[in-house]
Amino acid sequence: MAYSIDKASSDVFNSVSSKIRLQIIRILNSRGPMPYTEIMFSLKLDPVRDAGKFVYHLKNLMESGLITVDKERKKYAIADLGKLVIGYAKDLEEYVAVKKGKLFVRTSRFSIEEFDKDKIANSLITEAKIPFEIAQDIAIEAKDRLIQLKTTYLTAPLIREFVNAILIERGLNEYRHKLTRLGMPVYDVSQLFKPSGEMALNAENIFYSSGSKVLEEYALLTSLQRDVADAHLSGSIHISDLTFWPLEPKEIQHDIRFFFQNDAFGLKNPKTINDALEIIKMAYDAVKMEVSKNQGIDMFNVFLAPFINSIERDRIKEALNLFFVSLYHNGLLSPKKQSLSLCLELGVPEILKSVDAIGPNGKVSGLYGDYEDETNLIFEIIMEVFSELTLSTPLLNPHLIIKLRKNKFDNSQYRKELMKAFGFTGKTCLPYFAYLKDGEEENYTVSGSRLSNDWTKEWESDCIRTGNMATITINLPRIVYEAKENDEKFFKLLDTSVLMVRNAFLEKKKIIQKRFTQNLFTYLSGSTSGQQYYNVDNTTYALSFVGLNEAVNAFTGFNVHKGDGMKFGLEVVQRLSDYARQFTEESELRFVIAQHPQEIASTRLAELDIENYGITKTKISGSKGSPFYRDLPTVPLNSRIPLVKRLEVESEFQELLTGGHLALICLKNQEYNSRIINKLIKRITDKGVRFFAFSSDYSYCKNCGRTSPKFLSKCPLCNSNFLKHFSRSSSIFKPLSLWSKAKRRVLEKRIHYSP
Repeated sequence: MAYSIDKASSDVFNSVSSKIRLQIIRILNSRGPMPYTEIMFSLKLDPVRDAGKFVYHLKNLMESGLITVDKERKKYAIADLGKLVIGYAKDLEEYVAVKKGKLFVRTSRFSIEEFDKDKIANSLITEAKIPFEIAQDIAIEAKDRLIQLKTTYLTAPLIREFVNAILIERGLNEYRHKLTRLGMPVYDVSQLFKPSGEMALNAENIFYSSGSKVLEEYALLTSLQRDVADAHLSGSIHISDLTFWPLEPKEIQHDIRFFFQNDAFGLKNPKTINDALEIIKMAYDAVKMEVSKNQGIDMFNVFLAPFINSIERDRIKEALNLFFVSLYHNGLLSPKKQSLSLCLELGVPEILKSVDAIGPNGKVSGLYGDYEDETNLIFEIIMEVFSELTLSTPLLNPHLIIKLRKNKFDNSQYRKELMKAFGFTGKTCLPYFAYLKDGEEENYTVSGSRLSNDWTKEWESDCIRTGNMATITINLPRIVYEAKENDEKFFKLLDTSVLMVRNAFLEKKKIIQKRFTQNLFTYLSGSTSGQQYYNVDNTTYALSFVGLNEAVNAFTGFNVHKGDGMKFGLEVVQRLSDYARQFTEESELRFVIAQHPQEIASTRLAELDIENYGITKTKISGSKGSPFYRDLPTVPLNSRIPLVKRLEVESEFQELLTGGHLALICLKNQEYNSRIINKLIKRITDKGVRFFAFSSDYSYCKNCGRTSPKFLSKCPLCNSNFLKHFSRSSSIFKPLSLWSKAKRRVLEKRIHYSP
């Protein structure tokens, strides 16, 4: 017996003394049963030249009991004895490797540890939920490959890359997906350190930008269904603010009465106008950490009115001046660029006249209807303060949205305030205007996001303490390219895209509801006051789009404002609107169609389409080197059409875009008096345009602080050439240095109108 055991051991050792035979049993151990030719291919042997030698090796391995053959399937497999030999060989190789120089690992915990294959297996089991046996096998194979590197130390990312490569080779992509490491390449991080003057970044912005990249990857890997993530990456859709998709809502409309009544920031209820404005600023700064994009305050001057009773006008003006300057400078320093929209009213709207007014010390101070004069006085002072501040500062935040209610637009009682607003507009083009018909209640943010009382029919539920949860943009030109001028195929592809977006929104709602249960939101949950502040159930989920004009042109040969082009464009938006109503009824999700500004998406999606379809098959704005798709307004700003026609087209599309819209009218670069602006706005509202703003170009001198119409090379006051140029890009004024390269190139082609 002893002799036979010794002989068996001798046969085994003799068999694996050949390097090629050891490779054969390793391949079979790693990949499972294989036919004759596949084993030869894996060993890179010539089927003709090396056939005899290969048969000899197989026969030797079978005689020693290391492998077996299934004659019916004609496949070779490793035997149990072969597995023991593989394990022994690996331990032996590891021992020798360690004796020559131990392997060490620099870990993600910033420590150096001795290499241990069991930690790989444990990581696979814990992070990717891989079965124990498979995890052990992968860990052993990873160890083998790492030993062959002959390096003195390893890094945790390098080990993870090896493990992921093995998972891919074995077709275990779902496990690899869970094990992927998040982060930025060294080169990309280095690019963030370009001069701040070139990229408008400071140290905090660099920190913020690098962290955002990690969260974007996390969102794509864990917070989106695979088809949605792939659609975003491929350019079929674009998820706005992807960084914050698994973290925060996108926008909020505040009810500042809440902060006047509740001890939300450790402060007592406000007694004076200064106290009230300080609490508003604190709310804005606090919620900035819990909302990814824009904040709005509706009825701003109405809700402040009870705090100015018996206060001198100069003191009110001083308080408001300090408030606006503070908001502006805070916005410059914050890496999370976030706009604040202030909706102003001419007088007290009917819906508030018989509502209790919250005044000093958080107590009821009569009804808001009692504060008509105070409301108008605050409106008038705000126009004065902004007019004075903009003489020396490009005041780009906060943004003023003036509501023009039909029953007050021609009312002589409000003429003084209106003309001040129009005079300020004629000089700066800064305010936005929202035109409301009788009985309507709605508000906007500068992105064009719209909330109206069309959900529960209650203004306080539908329009405040809620907002826009998320926006996903559809690449309309891509659908046209795929449809190849086939109407039926186009709308079928459109339907598929909308359904995918709807499913993504349902997941987003679940994620944010979960974040509330995890106590992630201090202020939105109202945890400092004991009351839920943000109403998740009433938020909107906006489906937006880019490239409507390009898609229409590619499909019909016309632009969106002409004949069949306009007909097809309206048909597309109507189809989207119909789906919004259907999905809202089916899912109780406040699904809306909107046209939101998409600075990043408009360029990214156009570039991807050129790569995929070629420059000759794509319809783009800009050029091949700097392409983009139009986002808003609906009619491209370089379309040479009469102003009346432009207004008519914008009005028709705005009626369908209930989740948001913005018409932009470019004026010739000069100042206009209040009478001219008054007539122009009357023409705009008579055509039914609901939300609009004006744009012109101006220069700001950093040396003397003067702003001047047009793009100048030298300041007319101090002769300095240290100038910054501003114009409205999509929805907001921005310095040209922050515009996309593509949009900068076509700025001079915009059509400017004389009122």
